[in-house]
Amino acid sequence: MSREVVVIGGGLHRYGSFPDISVPELGKEAIQNALKDANVKWEDIEEAYCGTIGTSTIFAGHQVIAHMGRTGVAITNVENASASGSSAFREAYLSIASGSCDVALAFGVDKRSNPSQKKEKEKPEQKEKKLKEKAAGESSKNIPLIAFADMARQHMQTHGTTIDQLALVSVKSHYNASLNPYAQYQKAVTLEEVHNARMVAEPLTVLHCCPFGDGAAAVVLCAKEVAGKYTDKICPTVSASVLRSILKDGDPSISLTRHTADIAFKKTGTGPEDLDLIELHDAFTIEEIIFPEALGLCPEGEGGRLIEEGITALNGKHPINSSGGLISMGHPFGPTGIGQIVEILWQMRRECGKRQVAKEVKLAMAHMVGAGGVCIIHLFKK
Repeated sequence: MSREVVVIGGGLHRYGSFPDISVPELGKEAIQNALKDANVKWEDIEEAYCGTIGTSTIFAGHQVIAHMGRTGVAITNVENASASGSSAFREAYLSIASGSCDVALAFGVDKRSNPSQKKEKEKPEQKEKKLKEKAAGESSKNIPLIAFADMARQHMQTHGTTIDQLALVSVKSHYNASLNPYAQYQKAVTLEEVHNARMVAEPLTVLHCCPFGDGAAAVVLCAKEVAGKYTDKICPTVSASVLRSILKDGDPSISLTRHTADIAFKKTGTGPEDLDLIELHDAFTIEEIIFPEALGLCPEGEGGRLIEEGITALNGKHPINSSGGLISMGHPFGPTGIGQIVEILWQMRRECGKRQVAKEVKLAMAHMVGAGGVCIIHLFKK
């Protein structure tokens, strides 16, 4: 028989570029913040799951745990593309729900920047060689960018979605992130600034795209029956945890999102109209147009209307990415899915200060997709 599982604490290390901060330092700060938030001691953690992708973070979970203290805690590293953190959370949830343990930790850590160091001045021929190598590898590195740029053009041609609607996603995202002390970008932008930014793949300028960087996020989960032992704060219940992979037909991100959401809603007897907050995968602005459609928040082709009418704003009917989302909060990969859950926890507790959503958050969704064909949706109820 499955036990109910709740989230009792969350913590972050700010997302950004921190070349002189090590992987263990990033992870340790997020975990310590989560433990403090949950009023849990490190010795209380029975199992830990770490989401990570980067080759620089090999055995990241073990690196971080070694700096937390060697208590014999069971540690598992999880890699599932952008959904790595979400997958680590799911494993921690399943472990508690099955009765394997009472208290577990899910965290994510990744690092893209390299330690600062003095470099010798490059000779002209060396610089030219590097530029040629970069150009040669550009197409393979930017496959997601090109795919989503194509998707944006197609959506605009088919449904009349405008470039202003796409840009408004970025404006909203950067505004929310300007109120988030943990976000990589903390400066609001105007519609004109989004339009006039450097073009990277028509019609997407750089302000339509998420940044990569360093960061860490952590949450403490426990069996609902023992939560009172640690905290009297609001602790969201995990009402659904659904993972689905490659489908036979359709675009993998859209069809997978629709399929995964349908299962989650059926499991909980809820629907898209019940969602008070959504933390959504939005590596590119077009995703905040197409995924609300796939989730059933609006008919196909009307995703642009949601952003234009303010429905997804902090004071809207269905706030999306109050954290700033991947576009502005940042996308360090491993931590991203868990950072979404930290935001949901704090929003349900009304601890988000100036970016607090206007309505009471009773039901929230964390949504992540990953390269290769994976979608994970978690639903949380107050």
